Amino acid sequence: MSDDDNNDTMLSRSGRSDPGGKLVKRLDIPVSEELEEGIIALAAVSGVPKSEFVRQLLERFVFGELGMLRRIAQPGGPRQWDQSPINSRD
Repeated sequence: MSDDDNNDTMLSRSGRSDPGGKLVKRLDIPVSEELEEGIIALAAVSGVPKSEFVRQLLERFVFGELGMLRRIAQPGGPRQWDQSPINSRD
């Protein structure tokens, strides 16, 4: 079966591996050794790479839990984070 026959294939750097599209921007953030070790441990427990774990944390903080749930529930849907008229963190 070719990749053309399987539209659910999630390829690295394909622009389809993340619901938000191709990830082309980078952040370089200095952190303490203790914070890095904590992130590595939590990422390992979650079964995801360190960068993906940190990206998920940032997305949840910036866009909110409800927006993340909507985004996860509808990966092929609209690419807006939160379609509600009020996007606040209470």
